[in-house]
Amino acid sequence: MAVSNIEKFDEITGKIFAELYQSFPLPKMLMAGAIVENAMQYDERYGTEVPTEDAEFFIATADWLMQAGYLTCKPYPYLRVDDAILTAKGLEVLKAIPKSIASTTSIGEQLATTAKEGGKEVARGLVSEALGLGARIISPLIGLT
Repeated sequence: MAVSNIEKFDEITGKIFAELYQSFPLPKMLMAGAIVENAMQYDERYGTEVPTEDAEFFIATADWLMQAGYLTCKPYPYLRVDDAILTAKGLEVLKAIPKSIASTTSIGEQLATTAKEGGKEVARGLVSEALGLGARIISPLIGLT
């Protein structure tokens, strides 16, 4: 079964959030190869390694998270994101304790653990919870109720 773009986005977002939560407040360089399985592939036409669609998707995800206000970073096409760090909004969301499960650990702590253990379904659920919380935080500020 093919993975949808939303599932892929949630998985990559979970890995990005886990990395940045663990390194906070220090900026971190995120390499596509550390976030997605196959970041580079050989292209016979060019005779060299080129970024894969997964690497491009990673950069697009990081860029979206930056524009949505969860992190600041300097994306470089296809390969990496430099100086990535959570914003106040991103940190607040990851420090929250999800209401949907009986737990005393924050979303960020759970994402960090899940990233190490490879629990993709749990990570996607936590990312949905974090992004939903972020939307609830920002909605009153832009006039939405």
